[in-house]
Amino acid sequence: MHRLLSLLFIAAILPAQIPTLDKPPQDIDDALRARIKQFYDYHLTRKYRQCEQLIAEESKDDFYVMTKPQLQDYKIGNIEYSDHFTKAKAVIVGMMPFLMPMAGPKITEQPFASFWKSENGVWLWYYNKTATQDTPFGKPKTNSIAPGQVGSLNQSPDVNIQALQSALKMDRTRIALAGGKPQTVKVINTLPGPASLTIACPLGSLTDMGVKATFDKKDLKGNESAILTLSADPSKHAGPLPLQIVVSPTNQVLNLTVTISR
Repeated sequence: MHRLLSLLFIAAILPAQIPTLDKPPQDIDDALRARIKQFYDYHLTRKYRQCEQLIAEESKDDFYVMTKPQLQDYKIGNIEYSDHFTKAKAVIVGMMPFLMPMAGPKITEQPFASFWKSENGVWLWYYNKTATQDTPFGKPKTNSIAPGQVGSLNQSPDVNIQALQSALKMDRTRIALAGGKPQTVKVINTLPGPASLTIACPLGSLTDMGVKATFDKKDLKGNESAILTLSADPSKHAGPLPLQIVVSPTNQVLNLTVTISR
C-alpha cells in the first residue's frame, strides 16, 4: 500500500517537473547547443552582425531593433523541446550588469528565455512575440510592470530587469549620411527617473572615423527625449559604421548603424 501511494505521488508531480519524458536525439541536442553557443559567443564580443546567419528570416528586423543583453559571460541552462524536436525554449543564465539601488551597476546572474526552431535541419533563433512577457521560469507576477512601462528603480528586480535595460528607445536604428549632410535620431527616456547618454564607436574614436555626434542634451529627466545630430566626413570612412549609445545608470546599449557615402 505504501509503495502504491508513493508511485501515485510521483506520477502526480512528474508532469509539473518534466514537460516531456521523451529525450531529444543526441545529435539534435548537440546541434542546438552548438548553435546557441555560437549565437551568444557573438553577443560576448558584441559582433551582432555575425548573428544574422543564425536568425530566422522573419525575426531579423526584430533582432536589429531590440536591446541586446550585455553579456559578460553566460551558460546554457534547461532546454525544453516541442513539435517533435523542431522547436525549443532554452534558458540562458547570463552574467549582466544590473542597477543596484544606491550602489550603482553590479554584475549579476540574470536568466532569460531563448527561442529556437529547426528549418531544413538547421537551428535558427526566432523572436517569440507571444512570450515577450514571460520569464524563463513562468509568467511574471501580477504586480509586475506592464510592457513598455518601468517602475521605481528601487523595485524588486525579479521581473523588471528586462524593462530597465530596454527603457530608452530610438525612433530609428539605421540612418544614411550622404554628402556631409547631418541627420538626427530621437532618443526617448521611458524611465520615471533620470538617464545620461554617451555615444561611441566600437571600431575606434568618432574623430578617427570622421563622425561628429552631438546631443541637444545628454542628461534626461524621466520621460524626456533628446535629439542626436550626426554628420560625417566620407573621406575618412565610407560604408556602414556601428555606433553605440550607452545609457547610465542602467548600462543599456542602443545600437545604431550609420552608412556614410559621398
